Amino acid sequence: MSEEENPTPPVENPATPVTPRRVVAPKPKPVVDKEKKEDNKVVKLLERNPLGMTLPEMAGGTRQLKKIRTLRPMLAEAIRTGLVMPISQRAGHTVYRLVKNLGPR
Repeated sequence: MSEEENPTPPVENPATPVTPRRVVAPKPKPVVDKEKKEDNKVVKLLERNPLGMTLPEMAGGTRQLKKIRTLRPMLAEAIRTGLVMPISQRAGHTVYRLVKNLGPR
């Protein structure tokens, strides 16, 4: 037997029993359903404002950099799932709207 097959080192004192390490199986990733999509903060903010919002507006101001950094991955996930689309620009920032609020102008 090689050392790879036997992870426990040899025991000098046989009076203390040594148990082998447990191998933990990786946890399966949860399936994304409707409840998971609704948990997105960006989607909740855009549901309240049908005209759309920019990322600094969602964060509460242009100086709220920490909030902008936390909202940016959520916004990217919402765009990838097809819930949100970039529409136009306002004051140099991209305006995002919910797809269900899009319609003829």
